[in-house]
Amino acid sequence: MKMDLYRQIFLRKSCRKYKMTPLTTAQLEEMEAFISGMRPLLPGVEIGHRLVGPDQIRGLFVPKAPHYVLISGEDVPYRDLCAGFLFQQLDLYLSAQGLGTCWIAGAKLPKDDILVISVGETVGSHTRTLEEFKRKSLAEISIGEDSRLEMARLAPSGMNAQPWYFIVQDGVIHVYQVRSGKLKAMVYDLEELDVGIALCHLALATEAQGGVFRFETGRQDAPAAPQGFVYVGAVV
Repeated sequence: MKMDLYRQIFLRKSCRKYKMTPLTTAQLEEMEAFISGMRPLLPGVEIGHRLVGPDQIRGLFVPKAPHYVLISGEDVPYRDLCAGFLFQQLDLYLSAQGLGTCWIAGAKLPKDDILVISVGETVGSHTRTLEEFKRKSLAEISIGEDSRLEMARLAPSGMNAQPWYFIVQDGVIHVYQVRSGKLKAMVYDLEELDVGIALCHLALATEAQGGVFRFETGRQDAPAAPQGFVYVGAVV
């Protein structure tokens, strides 16, 4: 299954047009079984979810889909980072099952809900070719060389902003997040979640190369953050 998820990094796309036919009971049960086995990024950060229908989701730019996964969690440090890491696994799993998804930031949600993922069979293809990805170059988002950074580069993010930066030093990938000002936060404030999605891709890339993925926060040896960024942690 891990290799199936890894392959989807190079194929998955955000889908906004769905057939409104609900998934079968078997498909929904398989999805819940997968969710129950997803690997968390950090211990002690509880991330929940619930599956709802189209009558329960409202908001600007929300695509009409037969199902939505609402991601939730108490507002604690690294909550959004952990949510992005955790549910990008679901995103890639559903792509491997031939289904479309889209991370949605514009839905009207209760306080403890973080984000919504639309789910369903798509109108048109749910995948794309590598040439169709529109992403910054590695030179724009990183310093130092590590083949796994290419998979992080392909990660989806809100408004395709790619709010991350990586510095490779002594075999460690130090991870940074763009600093969000008050004005920008009024438009979009889920950069930490986006970085969690990129970390999921780094984890899958590490395991595809036969390595063991470990992520640490609070390191004292991190290089200084680039201008406009804050330190998040390190892949070691």
